[in-house]
Amino acid sequence: MNKRSVIIAFALFLSVFSAVAIEKPNVIVILSDDQGSIDLNSYGAQDLHTPHLDNLAKSGIKFSQFYSAAPLCSPARAAVLTGLTPHAAGLPNNASSIKGTRGMPNNRKTMAEYLKPLGYTTAHIGKWHLGFTPETMPNGQGFDYSFGHMGGAIDNYSHFFYWNGSNRHDLYQNGEETWRDGEYFPNLMAEKADRFILHNKHRPFFLYYAFNLPHYPVQPSKKWREHYKNAPMPRRDYAAFVSTMDEKIGQLVQTLKDEKLLENTIIIFQSDHGHSMESRAYGGGSAGIYRGAKTSLFEGGIRVPAIISFPNQIPKNQTREQMAIGVDWLPTILDYLDVSIKDIDGKSLKPVIEHSTPSPHKVFRWKQGLTWAIRKANWKLIGYPNDPQNKAPLDAENDSLFLVNLDKDIEELNNLNKKHPDKTKELLADYLAWQYADISDVPTKKQQITSLAKNKKISLVKLPAKPYQANNGASLLDEALGEREFQLGNWVGFKGDDLIATIDLGETVHFEQVVVGTLQNTASWIFPPSYIEVSWSNDGKNYSSPKRITNQLKPNDTRVFINRAQFNQENTHARYIKVTAKNIETCPKWHVGHGKKAWLFIDEISVL
Repeated sequence: MNKRSVIIAFALFLSVFSAVAIEKPNVIVILSDDQGSIDLNSYGAQDLHTPHLDNLAKSGIKFSQFYSAAPLCSPARAAVLTGLTPHAAGLPNNASSIKGTRGMPNNRKTMAEYLKPLGYTTAHIGKWHLGFTPETMPNGQGFDYSFGHMGGAIDNYSHFFYWNGSNRHDLYQNGEETWRDGEYFPNLMAEKADRFILHNKHRPFFLYYAFNLPHYPVQPSKKWREHYKNAPMPRRDYAAFVSTMDEKIGQLVQTLKDEKLLENTIIIFQSDHGHSMESRAYGGGSAGIYRGAKTSLFEGGIRVPAIISFPNQIPKNQTREQMAIGVDWLPTILDYLDVSIKDIDGKSLKPVIEHSTPSPHKVFRWKQGLTWAIRKANWKLIGYPNDPQNKAPLDAENDSLFLVNLDKDIEELNNLNKKHPDKTKELLADYLAWQYADISDVPTKKQQITSLAKNKKISLVKLPAKPYQANNGASLLDEALGEREFQLGNWVGFKGDDLIATIDLGETVHFEQVVVGTLQNTASWIFPPSYIEVSWSNDGKNYSSPKRITNQLKPNDTRVFINRAQFNQENTHARYIKVTAKNIETCPKWHVGHGKKAWLFIDEISVL
């Protein structure tokens, strides 16, 4: 073969190779932010205008039992991008919005890192909230291009984060701060998405299009404020924000149509979790008949709208009722590229999508701080449930294990725990078989104690922080033990300060034990003390040598539990007891709040 023939043959090879490469489907994953379970017309809303997302559902498959892997922003997003449960992804709680703080470990492989070796150009546009250091920001996690905010929320015009600590600008392009003062962020997202598609239309691309809508601050565009002007608040502005997002998604789809890319593009849409009932959000979202909202493991916190469209290959205008989870998108995408993947929690939904096979999940488990849940078939067990909607009363003791049959009670209003104890036992065992479960997750009956210090006089060197003052420490001696849910009361909290307490028993008494209860809930910045000391005195001046119990906090320990430090001292007589619990003062380096003040919570000082 002469030189010219070799060149022609090589050119033909490149042409064929290029054509094959282009045949790979483009992939777009769209996440909305704090969108309610039914907040699309195609999901049952009667008052929303969402034609573009509804058309996307008509062009493919919508899921009626699709779950987020977490009821909170960062862990839900980490699960989508890695195919791992939030705990396995290394981000079981929200990442910090402060620059310089780490989030999801960069040794967790993201969608972008799976797709790049397959020839994909990758981009992140919108919200990140998965880490704010070079190695945990998008360009350190496999994205060739990134534009958006790194924290949990921004003002859509100034691009400042206003909601915790000092005000700070948060708009970045490829890891560098960029300024677009006064420009509406959803418009900027659309601009960047269009540019990315046009620039990469001749090669396969992956776009992670992560909206910050309808998350607070609720700032809909003028067009949609006018459209909903007669609707009641707070639904009015929330609805307008949802329609603003829908319009931007419609613009994205139109760009794909114009460039003749739509037929060969996998488009996935999902809300990160349920709607927010936080005061800043005004509660305009809706879970419909479902109980719960953001932060809750009732259905309204984790059951979300989810759609996949792939006109070249999957059925159109169909619904799948099988249980599916946010961790499933990654293996599903790879399955459509004929790539198998192991060692992740997600399962490919391709058989469900194309042939309506049974759900690939027999069991799924959630854990968010104190609360956890397991679903097995149509049974669901929740530990320490919470309901931001307050649809029905929850008894702190009797409802700490909440069992429902979703087939018969989709509203989750009736606790079947006592009626079906064997089913509770079965699901509890299945939950505890999970590597991220802990026996301390299991609710226990309240302990009854009798303390010699009940209602005695207590003096604190430093006052507790609001709102955890609990009668300036009087609750430390009331024989009422604090719950693992610190907001239920009894707890005395110190922000960056130590507990230094002196108890006056009124007279010299005989005792043999002092017990000090402390809480660990690192997701809420509550850490155990570095040490606790106890000493005693007869005159209030001359104290014994202190006895000390030290604590070794494990890095990345996300367990929520109460520890009761026991000081045993046989045949002791004293009137005064001094207790010191040393706050670690600032959050450790491994924590998202690194450098910020740590909380110390004490619940009861018992003298026995």
